[in-house]
Amino acid sequence: MSPAPRPPSLLRSAAVVSFMTLLSRLTGLAQTFFLSHVLGAGAAADAYAVAFRLPNLLRRFTAEGTMTAAFLPTLSEAEAAEGEAAVKAVAARFLGTLLTILLLGVALVLLFMGPLADLLTLGRPAIQGELTARLGRIMFPYLALVSLTAGFTGLLNLRHRFALAASVSIFWNLAFIAFGWTTLRVLQRKGAVPLETVAVVCALAVLAGGVLQLLVVLPATRKEGFGLAFGLHLKDPWVRKALQRMGPGLLAAGIYPINALVSTMLASKLPNGAQIVLYNSGMMGEMVMGLFAMSLATASLPALARQAEARDWPALNRSLMQSISASALLVLPASVGLAVLSRPICALLFRTGAYTPAAADWTALTLVFGSVGLVFVAAQRLGNQALYALKDYRGPAALAGGTLLLNVALSFALLKPLGTGGLALANGLASLAGMAGVLLRLRPRLPDMDLGPLLNATARALAACVLLGLLAWGGARLLTLDAPHAFTRLALALRLLPLVALCAGAYGLAATGFGHPEARELAGKLRRKLGLD
Repeated sequence: MSPAPRPPSLLRSAAVVSFMTLLSRLTGLAQTFFLSHVLGAGAAADAYAVAFRLPNLLRRFTAEGTMTAAFLPTLSEAEAAEGEAAVKAVAARFLGTLLTILLLGVALVLLFMGPLADLLTLGRPAIQGELTARLGRIMFPYLALVSLTAGFTGLLNLRHRFALAASVSIFWNLAFIAFGWTTLRVLQRKGAVPLETVAVVCALAVLAGGVLQLLVVLPATRKEGFGLAFGLHLKDPWVRKALQRMGPGLLAAGIYPINALVSTMLASKLPNGAQIVLYNSGMMGEMVMGLFAMSLATASLPALARQAEARDWPALNRSLMQSISASALLVLPASVGLAVLSRPICALLFRTGAYTPAAADWTALTLVFGSVGLVFVAAQRLGNQALYALKDYRGPAALAGGTLLLNVALSFALLKPLGTGGLALANGLASLAGMAGVLLRLRPRLPDMDLGPLLNATARALAACVLLGLLAWGGARLLTLDAPHAFTRLALALRLLPLVALCAGAYGLAATGFGHPEARELAGKLRRKLGLD
């Protein structure tokens, strides 16, 4: 039998995921621009944001979070114990079982959507709660669609087909825009469309995108020999093992969405527009996370699972430290850039149609506070991947519970003085505690774990970030970007985008000059690609 093909390197796999994720985030910006343009920042927009948070955040439990973290290591065990045929059989039964449970859960939530919407919009007029419930009933089935899609893309990642798996969101974004734009154009022939109707159209567009995502990934999954066995296959020991691992991991993997739901409930005490402002500022943070942290997490989990199964502790330690270091190298400058240039960035992206300049400035202020914790969220997620690979699920769950309580306490404390900014800052500070807890949990379980090189590399990245921040601040003053609403969108883009490119280039040179290991590795690869070596 011929030897199995050698898996691509972690950084190369992460680069593939990052590139496809970049395209996904660019189309995501277009989708957010469209949504802001047609829906604005009022009561209807808040109702949409709250209703969409439910399936979009809960998918972290059943999709890219706990499900894949429990699913892929179990498949690696099944392959080692019973061979390739077992992988395909277990995958089909597990996904069939998960889909069955999800459909039952969706039906249950739809029955109680009214009281749930009332809880999340507590303090708002009853009509807003009714609209939220209506939109929630339309969108919540998206949870089943996106979870099944995530299961199939996880299987493609297992076969090192990262590009297609990372591109499915592109199709969701494009389907959302196409469906929403076409439907609104038809409705506008009869006159102005009420914002409540626009919100319903956007909710239907969410489902349209979910269907297209699934249809895109199905052929590739079937080509790899994977299928779906619908039903409850609880007698299969591998299926039970994966589900048991998902149980205690639900809270750990879902800490971010739980925190976001807490923020949603507290934001109902703020003026109209708070929900969509939190949604849009959070989307900007998720763009950074998706580009730089989740791409590394996606690429690292299969490798970490195999290294843990082989008990290759030095390799697992190197993979984990390299992932966190590379994540910090990219997330730190993005966070600094978002904070320093938040006002022109949000003016460029959100100041359109029904989304007023005041709403764009509100979003920018919230983004500044949200940027503080992005690097901690990234490190916590990557550390959790290593714990899952080590089959430690109880520890992260307990740590996540403590982080959740801290986030709630901080949210209550910061809500009144800082508003939406306080809610964003509370989540980041809680993630700092969560990151520290994960690293402490890893130390006794990962022999010879050495944080010294990671801390050294992070210090070099921080030094480069100081230069980036000063350059961004000085450039913004020179180009008068502190008054972004004085410019047309084109004039603003012609000033802002070159500054962003200049800051990114300067940071790359600084990080390389300061001796950051991943920066030097990437610079070396770039020179070889350009034929400079």
